Amino acid sequence: MTTLGSMIDGFARIRERARGRKLLLEMDARLLKDIGISRDIAAAEAAKPWWRD
Repeated sequence: MTTLGSMIDGFARIRERARGRKLLLEMDARLLKDIGISRDIAAAEAAKPWWRD
């Protein structure tokens, strides 16, 4: 893969992580329970900076 391709893939992963974290904040208690995490864990995950995995 080219350097440009690697950069594009990296940005796509960062964007997807940010999207997932935003979605966690939007989930209600029932959905969070279904996926096995608490509101506190969801908030902690959503608060992570964009560069953290």
